[in-house]
Amino acid sequence: MELTELATKFATMLKIEKVEEAPQKLLQVLFSSKNAFFDEWIKTFPDLSVDNLQPIFQYYMADRKNKMQDYTPKSLAKALCSIVGIQNGGKVYDMCAGSGALTVQAWNLNKDCSFICQELDERVIPFLIFNLAIRNINGVVIHGNVLEEEQYTAYRLTKGEKYSEIQEIPVPVEITADICISNPPYHLKFTPPPFAALNERYKYGIPPSGCADYAFILAGIQSAKTCGMILPCSVLEQNNQSEQSIREQLINNNLVDSIVLAPNKMFESTDISTCVYTLKKERQTTVVSMIDIRKNCVQVEREQRGQFGGSSHENRVYKKIFNEFSDDNIQQIVDIISKRSVNDGLSETPRMQDIKSMNYSLSPAKYIELEEYIAVHRDYSEIMSDINRIITEKNSCKLVINETLAKALGLDVAMFKADTAYNEQNEFYKKISGQSILKQDYIQFTKNKNEFTFKANNPEHLSTIFTAVFQMWKQHIMYLNEQENIFLAEFRDALLPDLMSGKISIQ
Repeated sequence: MELTELATKFATMLKIEKVEEAPQKLLQVLFSSKNAFFDEWIKTFPDLSVDNLQPIFQYYMADRKNKMQDYTPKSLAKALCSIVGIQNGGKVYDMCAGSGALTVQAWNLNKDCSFICQELDERVIPFLIFNLAIRNINGVVIHGNVLEEEQYTAYRLTKGEKYSEIQEIPVPVEITADICISNPPYHLKFTPPPFAALNERYKYGIPPSGCADYAFILAGIQSAKTCGMILPCSVLEQNNQSEQSIREQLINNNLVDSIVLAPNKMFESTDISTCVYTLKKERQTTVVSMIDIRKNCVQVEREQRGQFGGSSHENRVYKKIFNEFSDDNIQQIVDIISKRSVNDGLSETPRMQDIKSMNYSLSPAKYIELEEYIAVHRDYSEIMSDINRIITEKNSCKLVINETLAKALGLDVAMFKADTAYNEQNEFYKKISGQSILKQDYIQFTKNKNEFTFKANNPEHLSTIFTAVFQMWKQHIMYLNEQENIFLAEFRDALLPDLMSGKISIQ
């Protein structure tokens, strides 16, 4: 379902005007009329294997800047849950749970699991409770800070006849589980607690100030027998001495079970490459499964209508290519790990001494012998069409500006005026792609004092920036009109007594 339609239906069901009002209203509904709300929701969205609330929160409310919120893609979540053995059941701890993307996929694989879900952002807690309760899950939802080891509120969900019953319970809640799953925020700022060396969590080392990646790893392995996490690839061979020391301890204590490289472009809001990093306390082997599945993944195209910025944006459908794991990819990964199999260009099983000889690097590329393959790319003419499309957009909004003013505003005039040898470049592109490259024509310098003009430079194409500029201009004019009216009123009030007394005559 289109995101706009999904968000509208959600807001209508909650009887709110703006989606951003949802957290508080949803929490009220969960403790007053949840059954009626759930019934209505399931009539509209009967497939509970899908987390329909995740895209709503992610697009309208996620805090990418401060909390690094970027929720887990479905196929990556399913891969993680399959790798850690959710199918075997038990108690599962979803650390940094968000709206419950990992929990929903774990539940899809095994509906007999019970869950402990912990999340720092208070706004997403109602979404998380909703996702567990509507699926009739046994579990606990904790509003708390994993890194600070603080808990603020907690809710117990008890499986009912149709939906989970919800009850607020005292904190702290003990967190022990068979399996920990997590996609924590990456590179989050972190300050080690006082007396960290005396804390059982940090027995393998103290993570560096400024980056919490290994702090989350240590929190995960402290809480469960098996820990599977989606992490940035930098954790595999970071140069930071503190992280290097922790990695050495985890390897020397035979805790690292498998590393799976995931492709980039899996997430909605970032192209970052990640890995599935799995640790186990009770391992029956000393080899580590290293898997590079990136070449085997599948690509999907998703369409999304613009959400903000006026009709020119909202009426446009944007297309984006994402990478995903297919079910076959996931089964292949699980089979490789369970059998500790070696496949050329795909997987390897280095022993502990092999990893030590590589300076404790956990990057699969260091161990897997890659097969030679021919890179496949789009036709040159298609790429050239996209390049010209971008140049057309640039040229359609031309800036004409006084040269001195441009320098004062910080423009590198010399760079813009430099000879770009267009003719030679064009001949090259025509030879390779069969298409000419458009000439850049988006800025012009003049000697006219203080000239500063934006021109619609293409009669066939109006740049989208003009919509934004027009809105800003309109708001600015409205502000200036208000200011003008204030001073006109002041002028009138000052003038009227002088006119009445005859001090000033307008004849």
